[in-house]
This record gives sequence, structure tokens and C-alpha cells, in this order.
Amino acid sequence: MGKKKVAIIGSGIAGSGIAVLLAHSGEYEVDLYEKNGIIGGRFASYEKQGFRLDVGCHMIANCENGTMGEILKIVERPEAVRWRHLSQDGYVFNYKGTEFLYPSQIDRIGFTEEELGRIMQFYGETLSLTEDQYEAYDKISMLEQIEKYIQDDRARTLFGFLSGLYFVVRDEETPVGEWVRCGKEMMANRTTGYPIGGTGAIPEAYARILEEYGGRIHRATPVRRIVVEGGAARGVELKSGAFRACDIVISNAGLKPTVSSLVGREHYGSEFLRQVDAYEYSFCCGALKVALDEPVIEEREMVLYIGTDDLVALEKEVVEGRIPAAMEYLMVPVISSVDPTACPEGRQLLIAGTGAGAPDCTAPGDRDKWRQAYLNGLESAFPGIGEHILWAAYTSPTDIDHLFGEDGNVIGIGQKIGQVGEDRPPIEDPEIRNLYHCSADSGMHGIGGELAADSALRLYRMLVG
Repeated sequence: MGKKKVAIIGSGIAGSGIAVLLAHSGEYEVDLYEKNGIIGGRFASYEKQGFRLDVGCHMIANCENGTMGEILKIVERPEAVRWRHLSQDGYVFNYKGTEFLYPSQIDRIGFTEEELGRIMQFYGETLSLTEDQYEAYDKISMLEQIEKYIQDDRARTLFGFLSGLYFVVRDEETPVGEWVRCGKEMMANRTTGYPIGGTGAIPEAYARILEEYGGRIHRATPVRRIVVEGGAARGVELKSGAFRACDIVISNAGLKPTVSSLVGREHYGSEFLRQVDAYEYSFCCGALKVALDEPVIEEREMVLYIGTDDLVALEKEVVEGRIPAAMEYLMVPVISSVDPTACPEGRQLLIAGTGAGAPDCTAPGDRDKWRQAYLNGLESAFPGIGEHILWAAYTSPTDIDHLFGEDGNVIGIGQKIGQVGEDRPPIEDPEIRNLYHCSADSGMHGIGGELAADSALRLYRMLVG
């Protein structure tokens, strides 16, 4: 019996991940179609004036011990990506100028002994939840959980920031069960870090191994549509008009674009379309890539900056479309401190991104205003940094959506209450035979790209066993 032919649309973590897994199995003839000239989707990396930049704002929660590393172990190439882990002292909070380690030093930001006791009780009891409790707690928000113990703007700001950092949603939408799953996994693995060579090193490694196992990669080859006949996917039609027949089609384009654009809504029943339309994306985030003429941030690999006691008010301002004078909640990976190959010797590279929000630049002039808001936030966090900036490139959510033809900027369909666990979108299309959805949208658990890799692993086990 010959190999089954599979066409995979998109080379993000899930697309390139399922491609290499199926090629390694020996059961599939794999063709991977990528509309852009570079591999990796939101995990792609590129060069700018001697600095290597990532499309997104990333650190990887579990590195080789997470789902991305598991894919490499299955295909017998665990060494294909080299990782650099964050040191304990290099991963700090900066709360209005006061640095502290989380959670051991949160007393430094002015909590009373009583308040600190309540916070530690919340933290300890919440992280003590067991697996059989997760599903019930997925219906409870982090805000509800925190307020059982303490009602304090600083406490809400701190844990709300972490909700945005993990899932890019606000605390009143973050499910406690999923927060605990991911938090406990990170604590157990203690391998948060970064791939040497940039985030693009991961999908690029998958792509190299895919070709070693006989798979084919078609770069700069957009797929116009998934051809459906008799209720089944029969292949893909390329933008050139060429038709490629196959036994199964796997879409890494996201559920909504796949259903509405690649397949076409006319092929689906009204009930499923209502379900698809009802899914909500995580918030969008902008990012500022900053090149410095010398190392300004010493002995720090990741700084989580909070410049306000009322994060909720600032997030509301951003979500309503008002551009703040300064972005005073920033995730700042100092990329060159983790991977010195990211920039020329003697320089420094960092990225400033938001934990949760909706900054965009669709209106004329907004891009410059958002860029300045990020620069002002950086200056508040690191006084004097502006004097050392060689250049700073702002990437908006719209930039990323247009680049990859997907919505949902950071993650896609958000890990909100009602959209986690069994409520995630399906991997196997319920109405079109031979069609599978493989992206962060259909991942079950994980943070960011690890959610996408989870989807690839689940589909692999579904198809190969």
C-alpha cells in the first residue's frame, strides 16, 4: 500500500510541526505550502542591519521540555534546536522602578504583612489544585479567584499582568484551571528560555528535517482554496491555478480563515458556522524592536515592567482605542542577553511588547503615536535608554495579520472562559471529510507557540497513533 498524500497549508509551528511528524512516520507523502518566502509564520525570524529580529515577541515557556521539544524527540532529532534558559536572577519584575523576583520577593512593592499573607494563601492554594479540579475551575476567572483572598489594585495588577503575559486576555476572562496547568508545568520544568538563532530556528529545524525525510516545501506558494467535492477535501488549488490532489488537507491558517476563505462558507451548515463565528480571538499586541548602540540593560534577560497601580484602567484606555502617552505595562525580553548571536558585538537588542491590549495603527498617524508610546514606556522603565537607540521598529497587529493572512495577531482563538479544554475548536473538521485544522486555534493546552505544537502532536496521534 502506498503512502497517503497530504497537503499542509502554512509553515507556522503547527504546520511545520505536523509536516515533519507525518514525514517521519513513513506513512505520508508530505507537501508543505507556505505563502511567504520565509518559514515559520508568527515564529519566523529575519535580518535588519545586522540584527536578527523575530516577527513576534517571544520567550518559550518550556523549551525542550515542552511540546515544541517533544516534536523534535519524536522525529529523533532533539539536538536540532539549541536552547538558552533564563537564569533565576535574570527574569525580574520592575514595578514602578522597584525590581523583584516573582513570587519570592513581592513583599518589596509595599504589601502589609496581612496583605502578603493573603496573596501567598491565594498563590499556594490556587497552585495546589489537582487535575480533577481543572475542568471546574476553567469556569472561574482569575479575577474571581484573586478577589476571594484580597481586593487590592496592586495584587490585581500583578496577577492580571501574568494573565496577559500567558494568554493575552484580561484577568476577568482567564480560566483558573488553564492558568494553573500552565503555571505548574513551567514551575516543574524550569526551562523558560529562547532558541539560539531566534524563534525562527524552531520551524526552520522542522523544515530541514522534513526534507531529510523526503517531504517537500513549496515556499512563496500561496494556496487559493481547498477543493471540496462531495463533502470531502480533494486537494488544494494554488494561486497560480494549479491543482494538487491529495488524500488529506491540513490547514495551519486558523479556523476562521480556513472555513470562510479557503473552504468557503457555502460548504458548511448554519449551526457550525455560528460556532465558528462565536469564537473570540485573544487580544492583539504591538511590539517594538529596539537596537541599542551598547548594552544598556545589564544582567537582565527578561524584564516585566509595570508602571502603574491600575493596570485595568490603562488596558481599558488601550482597548477603547485611545493611545496612551506611555505603555506602562511591557514584556521586555533582552534578546541579545540570551542569544548574543542576535546582534553585532558590542550592541544590544531587545523587544518591548504588551501583555494584553489592542494597539493598532489603522488610522493615519497612529503608527508613530504607538511607537512613541512604547518608547516612552521604555524610558520610564530604563531612564536614559533613549540616548542609546540606533533604531526602533514598531510592528502592529495589522502588520502581522496582513503578512500571514490570519487574524488573531498573537495566538488566534483566545484561551478564555468557554474556549479552553474540550471547548477549543476541533482538529478534525466536523463537516468536511479529509480536512484537519492544525494551529494554535485547535491546540488544547499551552502558552503561545506551545499551544500550536500541542495541536500538531494531537493530530499526529490521531493520524498515526
